[in-house]
Amino acid sequence: MASTSRRGFFRQLFNPPHMTVQGASTVSRNNTLTAEQEASRFLAQATLGADLALIQEVAATGIEPWIDQQFALPQSQILDYLYSELFDETTIGDYGAEAPWRSLFRYALWQAVLGGSDLLRQRVALALSEIFVISTEDDAIYAVANGAADWYDMLLRNAFGNFRDLLQDVTLSPLMGRYLSHAGNRKTNVDENRFPDENYAREIMQLFTIGLFLLNDDGSFILDGDNEPIPTYDNSHITEFAKIFTGLQYDFDGDPYVTWIPDFLSGWLNPYTAVRPMKMWDEEHEPGSKTLLNGYVVPDGQIGMEDVNEALDHLFNHQNVGPFIGKQLIQRLVKSNPSPAYVARVTAVFNDNGSGVRGDMQAVIKAILLDDEARNPIHIDDPTHGKLREPFFRFTQMVRAFHFTNPQAKFWDAGWDVEGLLRQYMFNAPSVFNFFAPGFRPAGALSDNGLAGPEFQLLNSYTAISTVNFWYSRLWWGYVIDLPDPTTEIKGQTYDLDQPAPDLSYEITLVNDIPALLDHLDLLLTCGTLSTEMRGILETAVTGYRDQNADDEDVVKMAIFLLMSCPEYAVQV
Repeated sequence: MASTSRRGFFRQLFNPPHMTVQGASTVSRNNTLTAEQEASRFLAQATLGADLALIQEVAATGIEPWIDQQFALPQSQILDYLYSELFDETTIGDYGAEAPWRSLFRYALWQAVLGGSDLLRQRVALALSEIFVISTEDDAIYAVANGAADWYDMLLRNAFGNFRDLLQDVTLSPLMGRYLSHAGNRKTNVDENRFPDENYAREIMQLFTIGLFLLNDDGSFILDGDNEPIPTYDNSHITEFAKIFTGLQYDFDGDPYVTWIPDFLSGWLNPYTAVRPMKMWDEEHEPGSKTLLNGYVVPDGQIGMEDVNEALDHLFNHQNVGPFIGKQLIQRLVKSNPSPAYVARVTAVFNDNGSGVRGDMQAVIKAILLDDEARNPIHIDDPTHGKLREPFFRFTQMVRAFHFTNPQAKFWDAGWDVEGLLRQYMFNAPSVFNFFAPGFRPAGALSDNGLAGPEFQLLNSYTAISTVNFWYSRLWWGYVIDLPDPTTEIKGQTYDLDQPAPDLSYEITLVNDIPALLDHLDLLLTCGTLSTEMRGILETAVTGYRDQNADDEDVVKMAIFLLMSCPEYAVQV
């Protein structure tokens, strides 16, 4: 096939043929970036968006020292904010009180995105949210914003912890218990034709730990004698793991909604149980031994949580976890098609952080973000490098880079426009399989070359246009987010909030020097990697717009809009 330019196959696929820049060549600047450009590139991988001050801070501090600083910061507390500002915890149990609907969680989420200093932790936690998926689309989860906030707090806590603890917390989460139906899972009763629910048992293997096929440390399939991949489990294993997770139920001890003498079936997801880990009822736990993977037997005679803990240890220590989870985290943070060697390096650190500890998330994060494939700019010219930016993260980058705020400092977005136009709002995936599959291959250049492009599963004839319209409307219409109705009470008071607006005061000073303005925006949004051809197109368009006597602020908005609409921004390198 014809030679590919910088961003190669990704750019070819995103750019319709009639819009492709002819004769595009690589922008390599001798395969080097300035300290600020490399800091910007790193922050695109490690945060939800950076402004100029943060880019300059990281350039001065250094990438690894900044990571260490982030590890030392306390996490944002989403549930605390929700109870403090948005929902009166004392009304839990009052049947006449307003439920904590999903919008309250979204308000709290945005406050953390814009106000939190734990930038790396939030990016990793949101990456984990696309592996360990619950969705606020679920009817019951929709009505427990405090539970969703507690779920995000859990991911934030475990983002810098140990993967084994993450597995434990996910398994006992009341929201996961609702979403994958193992809350209230009962032991076998043949007379009633009742058998343990297999949903969580299947997904904890398929999606959360080991995947469908045995893997080498580099993520490649282990093949059998017929050169075929070897399944990690079969239906008998699902049946046995289902027995492990029987007896778990919502913790309704003291639940003010339960006004009767409770039994095992009394629990349901409500604002009280949504923030308490599930509990084991041993009388509803399947007795007997359970035969798990590779003939491993959980012995008879244990109490329920002993079975659960042993099964989670068994999965955690499986050879697949490092490459299966490591590769997906690379995909979420750095690139869609990491080399086998990159995956193997991350797997090695997952298996042993250098001090004999398995599953150390801080070590894994460093291994991913400091790897040569993440940091060496020579890879920018590799046609297999890069990833399509997720729509939600493009929006967070916009609001963080250009300081969108209102006088009330409340960026409370219910998210209807984000859902409708970008078709992605975090914690709102259509299923447990997330917004896109990690192995998705869109038709065209990527599929033809055996490459994955997961985020392209969100790109279609509608979103290709609606995303561009979204940037335009956020910049020009003055309608940025779906604010609360000013007549609706939130924790006893109403809020007539102003729409957030960007602070473009610095950018406006550059309007009389369009090349300098584009240098600045290139640093903020594309890490100093705009091609000569794309830069020329933008400079001609923005200069022409300015020369029509456009308002200075509108000139800046046009430059931002055009850059955020071009393929070279859409693809993160």
